[in-house]
Amino acid sequence: MENIAAFPTLTESTEIETLEEYDQDATGKLAGYRRLEPTTLTLNRVLDDEHQAMLMKAVEDKTPLRFRMFYVVNSGYSAANTGYFCIFDAYVTSHKTRGADNKAVTLEFKLEPDGGILDRGIATEGRLLRRGDYGVGAGVHPFTGPIDSESLTGNRFVTYKGTASGNPYSTDTALIHLQANEHGAWQLTCNTSGAPRLRVRNIQENGRSEWIKVYSTNEKPTPAEIGAVAKTDRIDFGEY
Repeated sequence: MENIAAFPTLTESTEIETLEEYDQDATGKLAGYRRLEPTTLTLNRVLDDEHQAMLMKAVEDKTPLRFRMFYVVNSGYSAANTGYFCIFDAYVTSHKTRGADNKAVTLEFKLEPDGGILDRGIATEGRLLRRGDYGVGAGVHPFTGPIDSESLTGNRFVTYKGTASGNPYSTDTALIHLQANEHGAWQLTCNTSGAPRLRVRNIQENGRSEWIKVYSTNEKPTPAEIGAVAKTDRIDFGEY
């Protein structure tokens, strides 16, 4: 969730019951259920934000939502963050809009946790993946996807235009780009109409290989390609 103005504080408490033992002068204590105290989530107001609309809808429908809080332990300059996470269910009981002439408009959501923490631990996560990133869900308007078919920028699905100089089909298609490090990759592509014809090639920092045919039942090697003689060829062995 973006546009957080004040991160919610989670307070976990344990119910303590006092036990009176009538055969002794002292009293005992018994720890009961652990539960989360009510908290507040404050966001900078953004019109048409889907998450803020979801929270306000939860107030109206009186339905619980599942939250995951992620507290970053070390950020540095890496795209990945390592931190402590906890997951819990809560009702969004109310929302209030605040603002002034010299202050940003904020939305305050009151969260009433339903029970305790469902799960917790240490995790590492990168940035949020959206439709179209690395070609995920792309290929239809308006998500055309990446078209950088020869760059070593990580694993991805690439929209391969028919006008691209290296396209073996000269028609629009897509390719799968896979790499193990920053120095090289391999790619696989296929035509989008007619019998499937697969091609594979390598990509390096200083260039690329040609597209190599992947033979199948639909595309078998010709005698000329493998240096063989076709059974239909007429062969002159000369005179004996």
